[in-house]
Amino acid sequence: MGKEVFERVRQAFEEDRAIDEVRSDLVSEGYMEEEVLDAIQNIKGTERSQDEKKNISLLTVKEILDRIGYGFASVQFINILFYLTGAGFFLIGIINGLRTILSLVISSFLEEYSKVREISKKFLSKAGIFFGISFLFIAMAVVIKSLPLFAIALLAGSIGVVTYGDLYNKLVEQTLKKEKMSKFLLRISHYGVLITGASLLIAGFLFDKFPMFNATKLVLFGKSLPLYGYLISFEITAIVFILSGYVLHYFKEKKVETEKVKEFVSAFYNRIREQTKLFVKNKYLLTLLFASSITGLVQILGNSFYGIFIYKQFQFAALGGFMNVAMIFTFAIVVSFLGPMFSKFLNKKVGLAPTLVFGTLLIAMMPLVSAYNPHFLSVSVANALSVLGAAILGMGQGLLLRKLLPEEKRKIFFAALSIAIVIPFIILIPIGSWVAQTMGLIVLFKILAFVLLILAAPIYFILVLMANKLRL
Repeated sequence: MGKEVFERVRQAFEEDRAIDEVRSDLVSEGYMEEEVLDAIQNIKGTERSQDEKKNISLLTVKEILDRIGYGFASVQFINILFYLTGAGFFLIGIINGLRTILSLVISSFLEEYSKVREISKKFLSKAGIFFGISFLFIAMAVVIKSLPLFAIALLAGSIGVVTYGDLYNKLVEQTLKKEKMSKFLLRISHYGVLITGASLLIAGFLFDKFPMFNATKLVLFGKSLPLYGYLISFEITAIVFILSGYVLHYFKEKKVETEKVKEFVSAFYNRIREQTKLFVKNKYLLTLLFASSITGLVQILGNSFYGIFIYKQFQFAALGGFMNVAMIFTFAIVVSFLGPMFSKFLNKKVGLAPTLVFGTLLIAMMPLVSAYNPHFLSVSVANALSVLGAAILGMGQGLLLRKLLPEEKRKIFFAALSIAIVIPFIILIPIGSWVAQTMGLIVLFKILAFVLLILAAPIYFILVLMANKLRL
């Protein structure tokens, strides 16, 4: 924790300012929320009720289980399995695009619906269990070589994880203030990366140790049974997410006032109108929306195929097969540690808006290097820089919005963003998937890189010029 943050927080409390106001103001100035919360806890202390202590213990267990599950069921591994099961690039791109679109629509719906009707922890728990079970059906689809079952299970799993994730975050916000959290929970983004990285490496080892082809046989009760690494990994994933969902049964939740259900439809329609007016009247938000749509599209298409490309390109090199994918993406998520710190540094040195340009350029490194210099070390570094760029860009956009909009308007922006980018995604994701299918991944990566360099980065530069009027 920096002395500067500590002094700013101490001074704010001497002025009798509210904790939420202090945290929001300092984060909007570019300070890391973790540092601000550390300072608040050191100055104000952390008196907790018995229910809060119990919830902290339950959340700790749940967060650890979730991070293990995400590591053993990496989306890159899932896409590779989809490919090995017989899916073409077009189908893989389409299903990944549908997953994203479903996630955006469901997330927006849940955000509004939870305002009019309280969603119980039991429903949330069932969503987590449903998400875990979906991996068993994915494994079954690979065993019987069924692409329809694989696609359905993948889409069903995306519905489960969005419901599970969004409602869980809302439950935590309503039940436990951040300044009351334990040190572990405040730093879960750091510890979680290490847990996920370790799980990802173990999963990569299992996938290669017990491959889909020429499977190792296990003799059990006189019967010879094949061992598959993906089946072991997905069973672990299913178990930890089912346990994670079960943990929520014991969570102490607070009652929240909600609107009447019959008013939901009209209220939702009015909010959509409000969101549309907000964008049309604000040129900064229109520009940011357009740029966000481009970078989002590139990331969806890239993440659909990066794992497959690495698997194919280095299948018989380095550590081989899935372990190469695990190593490269584990290195990337560890490097992502630097995202908040680097964003803060750039913001202070060059300003917030140029940080967005730099983050976009870093994202372009992975498709650019994959297309023009596809060597193991260069791809590993490029992927790490791309993930770092995504972290910088995400944090930069958040800080920019804090300056452009008050908190309530920011929520409207993110809700509107989820709906607004669906239409271009519906059109452009199939086109990108078709390019991958007919012209190959290298051509697709070149297009993605140049879209970021020639279109997205200049748009953010234009945003710099526009934002200078607001002294951003």
